[in-house]
Order: sequence, then C-alpha cells, then structure tokens
Amino acid sequence: MKASGKTNIDFTEETRLFFSIQVARYLGNRPSRRFSGLPEHDAVLSMIQDAWVELRSSGQLDNLSSVGREAIYVTTIICFPTFVADVGLRCIPVDFIRGQRLGEQIIAVASSPTLDM
Repeated sequence: MKASGKTNIDFTEETRLFFSIQVARYLGNRPSRRFSGLPEHDAVLSMIQDAWVELRSSGQLDNLSSVGREAIYVTTIICFPTFVADVGLRCIPVDFIRGQRLGEQIIAVASSPTLDM
C-alpha cells in the first residue's frame, strides 16, 4: 500500500480478470459455449477492450479495493450483438436495409458493399 492510502493496482491482472469475466459471460449465453470462428472472437475481444478502456479511464476503479473492482467487473454489462447462429438453430434471413425477408437462399456479401438509397 502506498503512503497515500491507495493500493497499487496491477492493471495487467485487472485486465485479465475483466476479460475473463466478460468472455465467460458472452460464451455462457451461447448455445455452443464457444466462438464460431476467429472473426467472432476478434469482434468480441475488441468490444471488451473498448469497454475496459472506457471503464479504466472513467476513474471508477481508482479508490476501490480489489473486491470492489471485481464487483464492478461482474456488474459491467456489455451488449454484444448476435454474430452468427449456431448450427441447428432455425434462422430467417432478412435484408434490414430493404425491410424484406430473404427466404431460404444463399446470401453473397460483396467485399465492398454499397447501400442502395
């Protein structure tokens, strides 16, 4: 403990703890309990990183004990979008731009999509 009364915070360990809690929460809400692939993994970790940077820069962690910081990590909710449907789930493809159901067809996505306005 420093002379000022504040505890030294090992942000490497704090980062690991925050990521561990958030990844476990994300995967716990997935039927397969795993990432469907590297793109989903990268997107989820990027969102967790953004939330961590925001939380850490907010000053909320500055004067908390390790128990208090962990309580903040557990109660921090990140609204993750649904990236893909797990195998075996029924999905209805929809074009949200046009507001139309696409039916059971193969959907090709252009490498540089444009919006028809």
